[in-house]
Amino acid sequence: MKRPYETVIVFDGTLPDDVLAKEQSQIEEIIKLNATFEKTDVWGKRPLAYTIRKKRLGFYCHFLYVAEGTFVNVIERPLKLNERVLRYLSVARDPKVESTRAAFFARREKAIEAAQARPVVEAPTEEREE
Repeated sequence: MKRPYETVIVFDGTLPDDVLAKEQSQIEEIIKLNATFEKTDVWGKRPLAYTIRKKRLGFYCHFLYVAEGTFVNVIERPLKLNERVLRYLSVARDPKVESTRAAFFARREKAIEAAQARPVVEAPTEEREE
């Protein structure tokens, strides 16, 4: 039975951007070959909460897909062997949380659009009498 899953991968943040993009695209290809790929959210480089293998910076990628339960092992096997991966976590998504998450992001997107649409009002300048 297919279920929605999400995998968060923390790559070594000290790697160059082209290497990180290549790693991300390789994971996407594995997902596309074996599951229904939805999207990738790149969270970017962020400081780690604690040192992992003497690294303080991580590059976070969040992959969303629909797959069989055995696919989690297929995607995690190369992650275990990849030295560029600091941490990873795969979990099944809850449909109830999905609807809440979608509503949250829709509200956030609407607020961002509204903020960008507001005209910028300049503060009045006081003229000095000399």
